[in-house]
Amino acid sequence: MVLRNGGLLLVLAVMLVACGGGQGATLLGVNEGNQARDFTLEALDGTEMSLSDFRGKVVLINFWATWCGPCRAEIPDLQAAYETHQGAGFVVLGVNVEESRAAVEPFVAEFGMTYPVLFDETGQLLKQYRAIGLPMSILVDEEGLIQARHTGYLTEGQLEDYLERVFP
Repeated sequence: MVLRNGGLLLVLAVMLVACGGGQGATLLGVNEGNQARDFTLEALDGTEMSLSDFRGKVVLINFWATWCGPCRAEIPDLQAAYETHQGAGFVVLGVNVEESRAAVEPFVAEFGMTYPVLFDETGQLLKQYRAIGLPMSILVDEEGLIQARHTGYLTEGQLEDYLERVFP
């Protein structure tokens, strides 16, 4: 088939846009600079929450478990950051991985966690976000773009450095 009068260029341009390569296109993914993958999980209070419910806010998705020592160590700092920056539009979504409500409820009370706690009962979301261990945190900006991806214990200083990327 022979394309004339710029037909080949038109076909290539259509393919580029369809594949997400046009100007301003952001790829859906799990790495810095990607559009964060949306998800819906059940919260501790029984409601369903989606990442997209928080569009327009800065969201820290924190994957954790009650048995995880580094998770236990970072939760007080996450809670403090949530309390400090909540008024500026900051939300922490604590995503518990593969544990029962019975195990999580007393833990949340003990640590005074007031940010939303969600259940990834099968670990599927953890796999989707390609976590290699716990804890893992992903900072998503107001537009849904991943600004930081952190595996392991997230110190208070590291979290503040990440938040400086999204809060002037």
